[in-house]
Amino acid sequence: MTVSADPGATAASDPHPHRAAVEGAARGLGPLWRWGAVVSVVLALTLHVVIAWGARTPSFAFDEIALLQYSKFLSGAGMPTPPRGAGYFPAWSVIMAPIWWFTSNPAVAYRVAIGLGVIAAIVTIWPLSRAITRVGLSTPQSVVVASLVMSMPARTVQTGYVTSEKLLFLALAWTILAALRLWERPTVPRAVVFAIAAAVLTSTHSRAAVLLIACAIWLLCMAIRSWKASLAGLVVLLPIGYLAFWSGGLLNQYLGGGFSQGEKLLGNLLGSRPSIILRVIIGQSWEQTVGSLGLVVVGLVVMLVLVWRELRREHAIGPVCLIAAMLLGVVVLSVGQWSNETALYLASWRRLDAWLYGRYLDPVTALLVALGLAAIVRGLSRRVLATALVLTAGLVGVTVLWLAPGAPTWGYVTPAHIPAVMPWFSTLPTATAETWQWGLVPSLTNENRFWLLASIPALLLLAALTGAGRLGRRGGEVLVAVLMVLASVGTIASTRATDHFQQLEGGHPVLADEINRLEAEHDGELTVDFDRFCTPGLSNNAVVQNTLAYWISPTTMDVSMDRNTSQAQIVLGCDIWPEGSAKGARMISGVESYGYHAWIMPGPLLDELDAQGRLEPVAAS
Repeated sequence: MTVSADPGATAASDPHPHRAAVEGAARGLGPLWRWGAVVSVVLALTLHVVIAWGARTPSFAFDEIALLQYSKFLSGAGMPTPPRGAGYFPAWSVIMAPIWWFTSNPAVAYRVAIGLGVIAAIVTIWPLSRAITRVGLSTPQSVVVASLVMSMPARTVQTGYVTSEKLLFLALAWTILAALRLWERPTVPRAVVFAIAAAVLTSTHSRAAVLLIACAIWLLCMAIRSWKASLAGLVVLLPIGYLAFWSGGLLNQYLGGGFSQGEKLLGNLLGSRPSIILRVIIGQSWEQTVGSLGLVVVGLVVMLVLVWRELRREHAIGPVCLIAAMLLGVVVLSVGQWSNETALYLASWRRLDAWLYGRYLDPVTALLVALGLAAIVRGLSRRVLATALVLTAGLVGVTVLWLAPGAPTWGYVTPAHIPAVMPWFSTLPTATAETWQWGLVPSLTNENRFWLLASIPALLLLAALTGAGRLGRRGGEVLVAVLMVLASVGTIASTRATDHFQQLEGGHPVLADEINRLEAEHDGELTVDFDRFCTPGLSNNAVVQNTLAYWISPTTMDVSMDRNTSQAQIVLGCDIWPEGSAKGARMISGVESYGYHAWIMPGPLLDELDAQGRLEPVAAS
């Protein structure tokens, strides 16, 4: 079945209708589209490289370092220091594992892993473009649309981090393509391919479990068309999908990191005040809308029209219904995760990204962006565009007048959590809860202008498209040219956010460098313990543990629950340790990271460093 973007179109009965649609779209196609396909891929690659270039060291102590430590373990390098965090699934770590066969240098390994992320992002263009052809676009047009999706900040910003996002979206694109192929010809082999793709998708991240559930339900509904394909797919999907989910949690437990992803989801949805849930829904919807220049709303409207057609006209639960089910799943997951008063109001560490969190939604909403843009290029009616404009204007109005005045616009921002709005990072104010003017309605010039400035491009683009109506060939070419420029400007502007975060959270801890020097001087035979209960100042000792464990290489740092019982030669902990001092332990002079210091226990190492003048003097009694 060809997925038609026009609400007035009819479904084709040809078993391979997308081929005819693509051939029809290609006839009379100007050379600009063919050249545009090449240019758009090169542009996407360039923009991802621009972001990746600034990623010098891990800045995500949990998401990045945990996955890197998993990859090191999977490469055969032995047990790492137990990583701390909510738990992460291993598929991306499997991809990164071979890096450690060629280097043990953490800095080199990180840069190579960033490069793998760029490759994964660009490879995604292929399956995404093949899926887009089902809307009725030619191959060059589909490549342009897919490349533009991958060029938007919601996708490019993620390349600056060694997280699972790139692989997750790549696996999702392949899964959707497999679903479309299965729907076109429901055979047993195609059902098996779809099942395997969905299982691989599950292994990329724990939140992909909701996508697995959607795929399983859709396969079950496939029995209406072909019970053989449905049964074959379920026989493969259910066991290996469960295995993918189970093994992900098991790896976290085996390595001592634990697993707590999604624990608060149900409690938040059932226990939070409706106003809290509504704020999260509006904030996340706004982030998706303005970050995609309104295209996600166009895609949403088109998706709803196509779902209605599948259910009402064709009496079928087709691939668009699968996308809708996936969207519903990630919306429940994302809204449920952040709908709590602590995250929005009560936490001592106030975060703006908690109000706008987009990372969980981004993979599925990217499909809507692709669908919306493809529908516009193919020729979308003014009625659909006007509907999208009205919805966007209403959302912007509610956000600017109701949500923004009470939000901590000055709060902490992690670019990977709200990547779509990072082009406007420079408009965020510098303030505190005490100095901020609460209740300030955004204007073009006041301190809360971020919300209004970020909203304007989406409104202007949708207004222009609505005014233009159905685009002809030239109109489509002009549109993609404009979007290429906007995507480029948006990604380049986002480097201010990614570079700032790298400077703030990245870097080499000097304490790890000192330990590595000592290890090199002593042939790697020293033992190192990390004091788990040291909490200096505002430092998060979980962050410190992960960071030091990654950079202290190749030595494995052990974790001590009570440094007074440690048998290690070096103990990393707070600068005040009366019990250690009483035993004769002394700190290395002038070396500190995150409030942690290196204590040298009595023995030959202490005598050697003392003779070299590298230790703090003994305090007078």
